[in-house]
Amino acid sequence: MGMLANPPLLTCFVVSTDLVLFSLVSRKLRTVTPHQDRHFEVSTFNLSHPILFVFGPGDAETRGKISVDTNGMSLYRRPAPLLVAGMDLIAFPILRSLSIVGGQLDFVMKDLHDKYGDVVRFNPDDLSFISAQAWKDIYGFGHAELPKYFPSFSGFNGQNIISAKGSDHFRFRRAMLPAFTDKSLAQQEPIIASYVDLLMTRLREVADSEKPTNIIRWYNYTTFDLIGDLAYGESFKGLEEGKSNGWLDNISNMLKLMPILALMTVSPTIAHLDNAASLAMKRINRTDQRDRGDFMDAMMRAKGQKHELTDAELIHNADLLITAGSETTATLLSGVTYWLLRTPETLERVTKEVRAAFDKEEDITFKEASTRLPYMLACLHEGLRIFPPIPLVMLRQTNPGLPTPIAGYSTKVGVHQYATFHSSTNFAYPSEFRPERWLPEAETDSSSPFFNDNRECHKPFSFGPRDCIGRNLAYHEMRIILARILWNFDLEMGEGMLGWERQKIFGIWEKPPLMVKVRRRADKVKEEVKS
Repeated sequence: MGMLANPPLLTCFVVSTDLVLFSLVSRKLRTVTPHQDRHFEVSTFNLSHPILFVFGPGDAETRGKISVDTNGMSLYRRPAPLLVAGMDLIAFPILRSLSIVGGQLDFVMKDLHDKYGDVVRFNPDDLSFISAQAWKDIYGFGHAELPKYFPSFSGFNGQNIISAKGSDHFRFRRAMLPAFTDKSLAQQEPIIASYVDLLMTRLREVADSEKPTNIIRWYNYTTFDLIGDLAYGESFKGLEEGKSNGWLDNISNMLKLMPILALMTVSPTIAHLDNAASLAMKRINRTDQRDRGDFMDAMMRAKGQKHELTDAELIHNADLLITAGSETTATLLSGVTYWLLRTPETLERVTKEVRAAFDKEEDITFKEASTRLPYMLACLHEGLRIFPPIPLVMLRQTNPGLPTPIAGYSTKVGVHQYATFHSSTNFAYPSEFRPERWLPEAETDSSSPFFNDNRECHKPFSFGPRDCIGRNLAYHEMRIILARILWNFDLEMGEGMLGWERQKIFGIWEKPPLMVKVRRRADKVKEEVKS
């Protein structure tokens, strides 16, 4: 009975603390003007008797090879926000949850790393890192794999390549890998090019209307249509019909609920999975689409082999490829477009490069776009740095038992992408869009302001045996889409778009509309008039 008397008091304390903290957060956010970054420091939430967790001996080691924690209690020596003395088990989760609900967690993490260094404790047993060495220690080869961490209520069941463990992950990857070989990419190029052709047609219609357009909408239609074709053998018809579809609507509706859903990872809806299953089985039963070299073809070829996928696994992985393969590319293209529009001199330079490299639009192929356009490739790399499609931390959990080179046992660890890519310890002028940092001369010319940039920190497609299997496909997509847009059109930022980058993050970027004025390139219009 004595034990039952305490929970109500604890509940009252937690609720009251939550209200106090929420009031502080709200007050802080209300003081931010539209021209300020919507970041705030968790360390300002200093209620009483604050204590600062600092490094113990070995502080300097964390900037090189990360030192071994031989004692689980050493977590308390990691830098962390100012908290109520002795209340970190309660305060940490509350502060983190409030940051997630406000879409500010990734900005908070960046601020904390700026203040406390390469390693920050942002939960009682969570460590965030921003060093190049941490990528190797946490995600790399040459040591026992640290398992991915998913909350018990997340709904991940291990049936797709992201959540699968150990041997299942290897099996999934082996079955899917043939779809991403150079041979398969060559087979897929005409399919992708057909959707880019349709995108150009739609943008010409937009240009002729002389009205600004939300460019994000067109990027989403394009990537969903082409990835849908590669996964299920048919388009979602977003470009064809110029409107959204059930799949995009589901994602849009989920985004509206993200302030709540971001506190946990939620499984797809039953209706969504039913739709995915229907499309997958329809594709499986089509004999006229064999040997296309697409996603489903690769996974179906594994049938009868040790690495074959069950029908359920096939459906879940195809569904994952649709969302991950389309959303990330559309996000990157949106971010790059914004930053090019915001830096007119950069836009002018990359546009001139594309138009000088190709006399005819049909010459813009995977191969040629990858070899003739070094500055455009630098722009895309810089977009992946300043506006990473996956800005969060992908947590791993250290194994029970002996300590690891990264932290004590049973500790959640990860490299936080946004904080890493925006750290002044890793990159010069981290908040500026400077594509020249990725040009070869920046690495060899000691007078370059970017000579000392830590490029090994930049791994937007993750690292190690679980890196993004579709990385090469994504690179080809973004290159050919951006190159053909720049070849065909003159772009201008729409009114009120300055500051678009100051948006919330709920696992993925919120992406409010990005209005762009699209015009047919002036020299081609003159040629058409003369002819």
